[in-house]
Amino acid sequence: MSDWRRHFSGFGGRAYLDCAAQGPFPLETAEAVRAAVRLKEHPEEITPDLFEGLPARARAAAARLIGCHPSSITLGAGATHGLNAAALGLPLGRGDEVLVAEREFPAVVLPFVNLEPAGIGVRLVAPSAGRHVFAEDFARVVTSRTRAIACSLVTFATGVRIDLQALGDLCRARGLFLVIDGAQAIGAIDFRVADHPIDVLAVSGYKWLLSPYGTGFAYVSPRVIDRMRVAQVNWQTVEGANRLNRPFDYALRFREGACRFDAGETASFLNLAGFTASVEFLNRVRPSTVEAHAGRLIDRLVAGLQGTGLGLVSDLGPGRRSCIVALEAGSLDATRRVWRRLADAGVVVSLRDNLIRVAPHLYNGPEDIDRLLEAARPEKGPA
Repeated sequence: MSDWRRHFSGFGGRAYLDCAAQGPFPLETAEAVRAAVRLKEHPEEITPDLFEGLPARARAAAARLIGCHPSSITLGAGATHGLNAAALGLPLGRGDEVLVAEREFPAVVLPFVNLEPAGIGVRLVAPSAGRHVFAEDFARVVTSRTRAIACSLVTFATGVRIDLQALGDLCRARGLFLVIDGAQAIGAIDFRVADHPIDVLAVSGYKWLLSPYGTGFAYVSPRVIDRMRVAQVNWQTVEGANRLNRPFDYALRFREGACRFDAGETASFLNLAGFTASVEFLNRVRPSTVEAHAGRLIDRLVAGLQGTGLGLVSDLGPGRRSCIVALEAGSLDATRRVWRRLADAGVVVSLRDNLIRVAPHLYNGPEDIDRLLEAARPEKGPA
């Protein structure tokens, strides 16, 4: 525990339990960003291979994290980049329909809503019971119009994990595209993309990847890469365009692999240096280590809820839990009062979908959980 904690700041004396909102830099990432800032102060130190070498290193780190070949990785400014690449690139046409869950994070839904002027519909899938939408809920509403399913691997508010195997089996059986938002999962759970029939997996950098805001990547399956249209051309991903001392023929021949979907200015080293350092750190740590440690802290939290007035909302069943746990009190007002008490006590958590969201990481210990539990208990009046 102490070995991992030394890689992070002290959080100003607060109990920082909010990695699902902003993942902190490891100290080595902060050092990498400082080195990148120096390059803009001293551009005479920038070497010509930086613009090719740094994206290649970032791509390799992301590929190692999820267990794929670097050629399947596209680099962008967040999960939204990958989700838009899927919405604008997949062969969807007039009359087609995309299924998304009710209460899904807006970044998953809105890129497909943007397709409605082209006659492509979006249908919200309601849970069959409770507040969680599972794979079977998608299965019961698929129609002949359905062409794709888009959903979060881990839901942002409750931390419930979707059954990717069941969802993938459904998509393969019905010939559907599967688009997954991994923003609240990748880096925090043991995951290999090859184990699941995903077509596009979009990931933001600033949460569980502990990277700068404005970073992220997406995996594009070899099954669909040549079927997808490139909606925005990044000249650096076109064959020959970077040969600046030769005449251009302006032929649009993309380089092999998913790099064709890279965002412009991919080699923005002020961001990419930090992203690469953080993902390489996570590769050394291993996401399974993060998942196991956070799981122990969540178990401690749930076991100590008695007397706090808080109840568990997340589903902690096998295959459904993540590194996020959501809690609520007896009413909306009561939940907000507890959240304010936590903030006053220096316990940093989020309020999402009117739930208290707790998201621990390696830098947290049992004392942070105990501090949360103590602050959540109602103050006792005078005897």
